[in-house]
Amino acid sequence: MMERRLDQTQAGVRPFALDYEGFRDAMVARLGLDRYASAELYSMVIRTGSVDLAALTRLPDRDGLAEAIRGTLVFPEPELVTVKEAEGVVKFTARLHDGHEVESVVLPMMNHYTLCVSSQVGCKRGCVFCTTAKMGFVRDLTPVEIIDQLYLARHRLNYPIQNIVFMGMGEPLDNFDAVADAVAIMSDQRGFDIPLRRITVSTVGSVEGIETLAGSDISGVNLAVSINGATNEVRSSLMPVNRKTPLERLVKTLARFPFARKGALFAEYIVIEGVNDSLEDAEALVAILSPLSVRYNLIGFNAGPGAPFPSTCQGAVERFRDLLIARGAYVRIRASKGRDLVAGCGQLGKKHVPSQ
Repeated sequence: MMERRLDQTQAGVRPFALDYEGFRDAMVARLGLDRYASAELYSMVIRTGSVDLAALTRLPDRDGLAEAIRGTLVFPEPELVTVKEAEGVVKFTARLHDGHEVESVVLPMMNHYTLCVSSQVGCKRGCVFCTTAKMGFVRDLTPVEIIDQLYLARHRLNYPIQNIVFMGMGEPLDNFDAVADAVAIMSDQRGFDIPLRRITVSTVGSVEGIETLAGSDISGVNLAVSINGATNEVRSSLMPVNRKTPLERLVKTLARFPFARKGALFAEYIVIEGVNDSLEDAEALVAILSPLSVRYNLIGFNAGPGAPFPSTCQGAVERFRDLLIARGAYVRIRASKGRDLVAGCGQLGKKHVPSQ
């Protein structure tokens, strides 16, 4: 992992930038703690966002150790710019060190909270329905900047986040190394303890990125692939990636890898009235994805500023769902949470600082 290789001996140890092994190595080098004391300390810091030294049972009895720990640990200081809430959905904005801003969303589910995180400032993929795409690509987030979003949600806003979805700003597989490092930290059982099966990476469908993910240490995550068109003609008009990676090639790639296992692959489909929601679309969609064990997630289009289409009504989404179910598909409608906050799917997009 990138962050584990960083020299943290001069500026202190940043536990939220490290998995347990990296933290343990740093604490051995700085304070001479054994692995048992390091594990207990790491779990407390990551899970509570603070240190209660009196509650730690495995620290050695050594004069000055408490002060040394306090002087060694460096906690995140991300700048929380705005927090907006409507109907239980919370959208918050963090300002990065260079003045760019990213948005994240806390989503209340039936019995848990899900955090939608961003992986880039802007995006280069150019999907016509996406507000983030209008920003263009600005830069990748670092692993720490991704983790900071979870830190803010859990320890500043106090939401017990149990699921992570990389469905915020950016294309996660275009920033794979940083996303993989962040996922490894999020899933460490001694820290954030969010299992890979509770983490979903969303992608426009780059086969190169999918192949990289499939061969990585985080291949146990769920994969959500944005389909949004049942034919190459329709999908290419909405998503430029399809001109390079047509549906047939995408399906063949997905069928070869671990995401083909039951329950781990989702077809994300933004329903746009009069564009991709006909009977013919339903028939073609089920046919092209038939080699895959896939669950369909339908999302009504959320119109952001300058959107090319109006928002899709719930009735249109339900009609398309019924067409898919009649053809044997497993379908869920993802509620359009956050529209009032401009926090719905495809609506995230913050200002950025122009290059000097």
